[in-house]
Amino acid sequence: MILFVCFFLFLCLAGLIVGIILLVVRKNKLPGAIMTSASMFLGIIFSGVLVSGLIFGGVASDVSVDRSMMHDNLMDGSTYDDTGGEDEPYDEYDNYDEGDYDYFSDDYTQYKVGQVAEFEDNVWVNVTKIEKWPGDKELNSPMAGYYVKATVTIENKGVRSVTYYADDFLIYDKDGLEGDNAYKEDWRAIVKPATKVTKTVYFDVYGDGPFHIALYDVSWSGAAK
Repeated sequence: MILFVCFFLFLCLAGLIVGIILLVVRKNKLPGAIMTSASMFLGIIFSGVLVSGLIFGGVASDVSVDRSMMHDNLMDGSTYDDTGGEDEPYDEYDNYDEGDYDYFSDDYTQYKVGQVAEFEDNVWVNVTKIEKWPGDKELNSPMAGYYVKATVTIENKGVRSVTYYADDFLIYDKDGLEGDNAYKEDWRAIVKPATKVTKTVYFDVYGDGPFHIALYDVSWSGAAK
């Protein structure tokens, strides 16, 4: 490509010289002017083409050298960082450790299973029983080999209705590790004034008891029977 452009630049130079001779020496003004102008015009165009080719050819050569060096480095066993210095993408599995689990806190007001705790709006809640439950075909295999079944009572001695949900209750094993709500019964209880309801909550736990069943800032502790 460059040789081709150089050849035409040579022809333009020759045409320019001939045009000047015709214009000055032979006094042929019109042919000389035409040839001189055409030679200069074409010379400018081909000069631009030549300069552009040299520039882009140099850039392509640098890129080729960089790629060649990168390939050689990779073949030598080194690593190539194409992140521009940025951190590697976040992987939730690589960054998940024991510190991400929730543990039992001593901030709970603690009761024993069977003791009634008073909440706001004159509502009284009690975890009356904690049992081991083997599960059924509706649920997956339990993590600890069994589920925990907690029986709770909610008594409203206030003047307005209150609402509680199954997943308001949490569970922690003997190591303080929080388990999961198994949602065997995903209930919503609207407890009207002067009424009492009994509900069951099922949990999937990581370890053995004694367990802590928690509701808001209160917990009940006891072994699963």
